[in-house]
Amino acid sequence: MKVETGVIAAAGSGTRMLPVTLAYPKELVPIINKPAIQLIIEEFIDSGIKKIIVVTGANPEPLLRQYRSENQYQPGKHKEFDAFDAKIKTVELIFEPQQGPYGNGTPLLVARPHIPSGQGFVYAYGDDIVKSKVPFARQIIEKHLETGALVAGTQEVPWEHVVRYGIAQIKDGTAREMEDVVEKPSREEASSNLAMFGRFLLSTDIIGILGETPLGKSNELWLTDAVREYIRSGEAGESWQSRYATASG
Repeated sequence: MKVETGVIAAAGSGTRMLPVTLAYPKELVPIINKPAIQLIIEEFIDSGIKKIIVVTGANPEPLLRQYRSENQYQPGKHKEFDAFDAKIKTVELIFEPQQGPYGNGTPLLVARPHIPSGQGFVYAYGDDIVKSKVPFARQIIEKHLETGALVAGTQEVPWEHVVRYGIAQIKDGTAREMEDVVEKPSREEASSNLAMFGRFLLSTDIIGILGETPLGKSNELWLTDAVREYIRSGEAGESWQSRYATASG
């Protein structure tokens, strides 16, 4: 599939980062001198993405001020900002407020009208940052082009932490072909410690399944439930792959 669209989930309330998130969204919390979401936008652009859909919370104003306002700084005096300003003008940037239930699947339902039919897209959580020499979005796009597979970024986590993540189960005898996935399993339920973090290469088939997926744990709509149904339905065949995310700095 052609992949030129990226979706960023940026609607979280940031309760684990209180009190700083009382002032502004967690996606704008700086990582040294850049907001977290800016690092993801740059990763997407450097990976060849041409359209970026940012799914915001109920109040998108802070993000709109950051990325849609006219440049209020004098050109040439702030080189880092000038470079990013020039880069962001090379892509179509769309902001959509989230509507629907809580959960990491809902942003995809919101973004669906902006995703070209027949194309794949990269999905990122707005608070997951990946440091790598090759932009991680580019890595999963290249993995898809190599295999024809949908791709999930994963990383090993301590076994006692599997309860915090969507955990992938890899089919025996395969090079990381995903057989199942469970959202936030107990230590006893987890068959691996490969946690899916916030990078996926998906198709609109997944969004179609999400539209029919009942709410899961904590009454939220989970992407992992749709992935699980996709695998179980037999539609995936050999086409769902898990990418082991040991990106080098």
